[in-house]
Amino acid sequence: MLSLLIPFTLIFTYVWSTATDIVFSDDIFLIKGGFIESYLKGSLSFEELWHPLNFGRTLGYNLLQLVNIKFFAMNSRILVLLVPFFMLASAILIYRNYKKSLEPENSPEFIAATFFIIALIIFNVIQWEGLIVGRVLEFQPALPFFIASFISLESFLFKGKREYLPVAFIFTSLAMLVFNGRLNLSFIPTLGIIYLCYLMINRADLTKDFWLRTLMISLFLTFLTFLYLFKLNANESSAYNAAANIFSRPLEALQFFFAALGSSIVGIDVFYTFSYISFNHIVVLGAVTALLYALALTLFFRSHMYERTYLPFFLILQTLFFLGFVMMGRFEFGKDYGMNSRYTCVSVYGLVALVWIFIFTLFNYEKQKALLKGVIFMGFFIIISGLLITSIIEWRIQPERKVFFAQLRDIAMRVDTATDEELLKIGDEPERVRDALRILREHQLNVYRHSSENSQ
Repeated sequence: MLSLLIPFTLIFTYVWSTATDIVFSDDIFLIKGGFIESYLKGSLSFEELWHPLNFGRTLGYNLLQLVNIKFFAMNSRILVLLVPFFMLASAILIYRNYKKSLEPENSPEFIAATFFIIALIIFNVIQWEGLIVGRVLEFQPALPFFIASFISLESFLFKGKREYLPVAFIFTSLAMLVFNGRLNLSFIPTLGIIYLCYLMINRADLTKDFWLRTLMISLFLTFLTFLYLFKLNANESSAYNAAANIFSRPLEALQFFFAALGSSIVGIDVFYTFSYISFNHIVVLGAVTALLYALALTLFFRSHMYERTYLPFFLILQTLFFLGFVMMGRFEFGKDYGMNSRYTCVSVYGLVALVWIFIFTLFNYEKQKALLKGVIFMGFFIIISGLLITSIIEWRIQPERKVFFAQLRDIAMRVDTATDEELLKIGDEPERVRDALRILREHQLNVYRHSSENSQ
């Protein structure tokens, strides 16, 4: 309990003391011309809630917003306070498999003590944007649902536990159709690779019952994928241009990917704080991180860890595919764009898998050579020290974020007289921001929900 409670308390304290009740950033697009305006006019349809945005459907997040409007007058702070609890759900699910993977060779006290390190990674403020910016909340609820989906699919498909079939159907449906956070793009190929690895390892022991389970799950996933993609209307030319752009500049694309990996250990605010840390340093760190991933995957198979759980393998592949798709969609904005903290909401789970595999190798497998032990402990040092430095920086600049949010609130209260430059701090399109805030003021929502403020 302590290994979960202490890190959870730290992250909840950060969110509680930092988050603001004002709507800003991409949420503005949900108000003016979005489903929120339709809801307030009484003309909302399910099609609007299901409508795709940037090759993703955000039904779950949209429903949370409607509940927030109905019961809390669209207090943005209420939504982000849910984030630590979604993270806690992910941590509990991971601990469940972590404990099973280390038993019975290790004591419960050892398992809890080592999981404390993993919990500190999960509940790390390196992902600050995903902790206090409402629109980025779409990533956080997705993670526990995808983790629960994989655990249940693994238990049913690989271990033949039929009691997990209803759970697999429920969590996979919620993950892919409701709380997907655009992780569908990385979820399906991740499942495919893990399934192929299982086939290669167990090819001599496959039964008719296994193939029947495979058929059931394949049909089910195909159906969910069809529902997700139906009338998605993805911009094919945009996807083609992104691919062409990457292939025309492969070295810069590789730098983008490595920078995204590196910023999962040393956050972007550390990069901005210390002038002597350059973009190339983050790229080198990302390359080292990629080597650690390769080592962890090698150890995962060499130690036969897959006989106990495939979850670490899933977390690593999910991270790598996710960052790969981020590169496809965001490379045009610059090779440093992948360093944004919003993406670390997913990539920290790759680090969780790294540490998990390293701990398993050191304490559950045959005696290791001194060189391998040295590399593993070096990996521990890089990950822990990087996240520790980032945490210190994030807590140091936390008061500045509170001041910035207070400024946004003041601008919103002067919506009619605020300049375009001021409104740009709230959203990218000043006139749309102004219209959205006026809609909120008309319906006494968000920062306008208190009559005393409305009279000012």
